[in-house]
Amino acid sequence: MIKIKTALLSVFNKEGILELAKELAKHNVEILSSGGTAKYLKSNNIAVTEISEYTGFNEVFDGRVKTLHPKIHAGILARGALDQEELQKLGAKKIDLVVVNLYPFADEVAKDDASENSIIEKIDIGGPAMLRAAAKNFHHTVVLCQPNQYDQIDINGVTTEQSKELASEVFSITSDYDLDVSNWFYGNALQQETKKLRYGENPHQEGFLSTGQDAPIDFINPIQGKDISYNNVSDALAAWACVNEFHEPSVCIVKHTNPCGVASSTNILEAYNKAFQTDPTSAFGGVIACNAKVDAACAEKMINNQFIEVLVAPEYQDDALKILLQKPNIRVLKSKNVKTDPYENKMIHGIGLVQSTDLEDFSKLNLNFVTENAPNKDNIEDLIFAMKVAKHAKSNAIVLAKNKMTLGIGAGQMSRVVSTKIAFMKAEEEGLKVEGCVLASDAFFPFRDNIDLAAKKGVAHIIQPGGSKKDEEVIKAADENNLTMTLTGIRHFKH
Repeated sequence: MIKIKTALLSVFNKEGILELAKELAKHNVEILSSGGTAKYLKSNNIAVTEISEYTGFNEVFDGRVKTLHPKIHAGILARGALDQEELQKLGAKKIDLVVVNLYPFADEVAKDDASENSIIEKIDIGGPAMLRAAAKNFHHTVVLCQPNQYDQIDINGVTTEQSKELASEVFSITSDYDLDVSNWFYGNALQQETKKLRYGENPHQEGFLSTGQDAPIDFINPIQGKDISYNNVSDALAAWACVNEFHEPSVCIVKHTNPCGVASSTNILEAYNKAFQTDPTSAFGGVIACNAKVDAACAEKMINNQFIEVLVAPEYQDDALKILLQKPNIRVLKSKNVKTDPYENKMIHGIGLVQSTDLEDFSKLNLNFVTENAPNKDNIEDLIFAMKVAKHAKSNAIVLAKNKMTLGIGAGQMSRVVSTKIAFMKAEEEGLKVEGCVLASDAFFPFRDNIDLAAKKGVAHIIQPGGSKKDEEVIKAADENNLTMTLTGIRHFKH
């Protein structure tokens, strides 16, 4: 149990500090304070010992140096009886409670009239030092870093467990603060903005959005539309990631984070027409991402063709925006030209997973043509196109494509041959001819059944990573069926 006899109060945000000080005074706790906090408490008739009086060291450099003193930090870091003798030699007191919050650095940066000098002066030095020292010494020192904690402690005694819990929040706050400062120096986005969503994946789940200025899509400032949902964000990011694989004007339509239609062409309208043609049924209520400016003709065709949840593009013609306003519920968002984060992470039941992002440069693939026949240049372009789409579909992904247009996509199945069957089924449902098309698989074929099925349906060219124990059998099946097979050596498995 930590008994509070001496407290140090030094806060920028004065919310709740007077009430806390009154409670401390009621329990005869000696209060050390500095600068504006000391002045504020004294004006409200709270007995305070100013830090400069306690240390014998006056503030210098307009307050830049005031709490960075051995008597302060020795008092915060002292380990009870172990350090009592040395503490006495310094003429210092054990400080049992540290109450500090930091200069509002991010708020200062956000000001339109903020100067470099004003921003620099909001870089807190003494505050983080005291907070971290107190948190380190949680066995002997209690630390409060935000006003909502003030009523959580019993001044008569704080347990070590509670002190440790309070200390843990310190390092979270100071690390965020340091990141804000670092980002300012590097010219990057500051503190991420967090927004509560209507719900998560399902109505009974809570959902939150956290985003910064370096995000690839501006979810915080939509051009128009209803409030963004958790699923909207997931789908929009999936569509954006896929469509940005392509350099030509391209469109990706996503449903439940899987592409259901993707196409490239010489203009965005034609690209959309081809993408929509793949699977009009699944496109209903889908999310559309474009990698080029949306013009009026394309906007008109989109709203006439389908119900749209979200539309993402880097630019919109003014006339296109007027047309989209006819459907005011469509969430129209702007994408940004940002570098893809080199690492991606997710949390699963408290376990954090981090991996490098799949940023394979398809233009540098070392293609291995392993069959008796080889694809020509146009075939190869379609093969690469299909593999790029397969990269963004869920595991066991199969993509059929021709002339840079998807014909059928099978994904998210436990069996690869089932995904293959689904891809052909989707193409057949929409009356799309697969004869002479290419087939891309995100991972190797475990058996030849996929090859025999593809050949029977009219596929002419196959691309896959290779790497199966059955590669020889699979390649033989391709030769027997007069197909070409290209190996990439790179798997794009996506759970």
